[in-house]
Parts: sequence; structure tokens; C-alpha cells
Amino acid sequence: MQNNNRNPDESFLERLHGWRLGFSPDGENIAKGLVCAVLLIIFALTQTTLFTRLRPFGAVPDLILPLTIAAAMSFREKWGAVFGLVSAFVIESLGGSSFTILLILYMLTGYTTGLLSVYYFRDSVAVRIMYTLASSAARSVFTLITLSATLAEIDLVFVFKAVLIPEFLSNICFAFLPHLAAILFFSPFTHARKEE
Repeated sequence: MQNNNRNPDESFLERLHGWRLGFSPDGENIAKGLVCAVLLIIFALTQTTLFTRLRPFGAVPDLILPLTIAAAMSFREKWGAVFGLVSAFVIESLGGSSFTILLILYMLTGYTTGLLSVYYFRDSVAVRIMYTLASSAARSVFTLITLSATLAEIDLVFVFKAVLIPEFLSNICFAFLPHLAAILFFSPFTHARKEE
């Protein structure tokens, strides 16, 4: 005889609760998801249209990485990881990047930032700058890995001068845009959480 630990009175939705990673479809989570989706679309389109023409410092800034950091700082590690994963799919599908290992970078950035924000560092401008600098440096390392995997021969001096340094500077200089938008649009949710 097989012993089932299921409660026969438990509904199908209650059994699925453990599969949803703790997300509950209440009004606040739906509103958070909608705000995240709108900001993701705005910054993904800005990155892939406006900044592909302007190219400050000779590189397109990554606006989605600081947005992932801001979502993780506001909504914790689960939201950060999921937002990072969805963001990487969106930016790669819009042609903002070729298929790379950005999925790993964005997801790890969201999850790690969320964990560090909960247990070690509270939200402040200095912490946001620290996270942005570290993630932009990690993005440069990922770019170097991608270039070395796709090119037969690589000149490190040229890659640093023409690709990595312009990309890093561009990312840092325009990271304030997603952070500012996140502070404005995520603050109603974070204030509600602090009052609980």
C-alpha cells in the first residue's frame, strides 16, 4: 500500500503553490509584474533603437543590467533572478545582443544582488553604484569570453581599447536612467513592504 502525503481536500491550486517559487497571484504581485514588464520594454527598446545610433564612447550601453539590479534590490532575489532571465531573453530577441551567455550573467546578477540586498547591504546610492560597477565589470568579462570564443585570433590591447573600456564606460554613465526609473516606479511596492 502506497502512502500518499497529499491532503485529499487540498485543491489543485494549493498543490501548485510550491511550484510557483513563492509567487502568489495577488494584486500586488500582478502590479509589480506589469511595472517590471513596462520598464523592461521601455529600456530594451531604448537600448536597441536610440543607443545603437548614438553609441556613447563607441559602444551601446547595457540598460537592462542596472534595471535587473534595481528589480532585485526592490523585490529580492527570486524576482531579481526571474527578471534577469526574462530580460536576457527579451534583449537577445530584439537583437540587442547576439546569443551569448547573458542569460547566466543577468540571472546571477539578479539573484546575487537580491540576496546581498536582503542580508548585507541596504538600498543606497553607494550600494547601487557598487552593484553597477561589479556587474558592468562582469559584463566586460563575459564580452571578452564571447569574443575569444568567436574570433580565431584576438589582440587583447585592441579589444580592451576598442570594445571593453568603451562598453564599461557606456554602461556606467547611463546606468542612472534605469535606477532612477526603478526608484520612481518601484517605490510604492517597497514602501508597502517596509510598513508590514
